[in-house]
Amino acid sequence: MINPEEQSAKPPEDMIGARLDDEITSLQSQISSLKAKRNLQTATILSSHATQATLDRLRKAQTQPTPSAQADVPPDTNPLLAASTSQLLHNQENLYRACGTITTFRVRDPDPNAVDNGNVLGIRVDVSTTGKFINPYYLLLNKPFPDSELLRVHRHTLPPYIPLSSLVEKHLPTGKGSSAMSAKKAVGGKRQDLRRLVRALRGEIVAYHNRITAIKNLRKEFKLDEKASRKGKGREKFIADISAADAEAKQIRIEWVDGKIGRCVVDDDGGVVKCVVIGDEGRDREIERAVLRGRIEGIGERLMEGVY
Repeated sequence: MINPEEQSAKPPEDMIGARLDDEITSLQSQISSLKAKRNLQTATILSSHATQATLDRLRKAQTQPTPSAQADVPPDTNPLLAASTSQLLHNQENLYRACGTITTFRVRDPDPNAVDNGNVLGIRVDVSTTGKFINPYYLLLNKPFPDSELLRVHRHTLPPYIPLSSLVEKHLPTGKGSSAMSAKKAVGGKRQDLRRLVRALRGEIVAYHNRITAIKNLRKEFKLDEKASRKGKGREKFIADISAADAEAKQIRIEWVDGKIGRCVVDDDGGVVKCVVIGDEGRDREIERAVLRGRIEGIGERLMEGVY
């Protein structure tokens, strides 16, 4: 017969499993961090001028036919030279995408019945967030009207939360009275401006990703994505959830542990323009004023001022 005291002394299986999960998660995080550091250090070393000068000498020695020059080349330099070439191409691509955030190209529509003989103008928009480039967005335009320079959207890869329709209506109208992209504007017509359209489009994309990143940082700041077994460590949590309340992430929903619910409205520049917080006793004006004092990135710090 099992002694009740001995049975109570044994840790429950769920506690042991939770500890193992925490250890596995911690080890995986450490492995990911070490891999990221190794990749960063490798890229830094391969991109340095001293390393490039040494590798250039090795490349020249490999191309020289004299036996003395070949003897000075170590036998295991080929992988290093290949890694250096790959790193240089990667650096060049990143530099191009960082400086030339908007690029144009020409493609042809394979449809035999396509307008303008299938000629299509492509626009590529590159955006980076949290130190990484995301998949580029593409906008394809064609000329649907004969003997006219008017452009129309042919295809695009933009998500629905980017207001492309309103931007096109404003900067690229094709309706009655619209004029082509020239210096002269027709009387009573709207002039197409492709440059303003692309600039406004990229601004919307960058603003959206900045808002999404800010929401993710807020969740990380309040440790909302940690496992339930790890909760309770450190400071007591007073925020239950932070999330985007609409597709464009211009409205943020904040839920407190004590039941209060708030909603903030953010403008295109990331500033908090409106905020409503309602609890069991009505609106909490103090929290609303605190949230309204700055940008979306500082919401967490302003909320903590009244708690810690």
